[in-house]
Amino acid sequence: MHLIMEEDEARSLLAVITSYVLDNSGVSQAAKAHVRQWRTDHAEGTVKMASLTDGMNEAVGSYMDAKTDRQVRQRGRYGRARSQK
Repeated sequence: MHLIMEEDEARSLLAVITSYVLDNSGVSQAAKAHVRQWRTDHAEGTVKMASLTDGMNEAVGSYMDAKTDRQVRQRGRYGRARSQK
C-alpha cells in the first residue's frame, strides 16, 4: 500500500494539528505566537511547505514499510518477511 500526500493534504493536516495544539495546550501566548508564525511560514505553495510535505511522505512511507509484512518465496515456499529498508 502506498500513501502519498499532496501539498494541500499535508497543509490540512498541519492546520488540524496546530489548531489542536493552540486550543488545547497550556502553552504561553508567546509560544502560541511562535506556532502561528511557523504555520504562516509553511503556507501552501511555499518552499518550506513543499519540503515538509516531502518529509512527511518519507516518514509515513518508512513507518508503513517497517510495519508491513511481505510474502517472500524461498525454495518453492512462501513465507512472511519484514521489509528491509
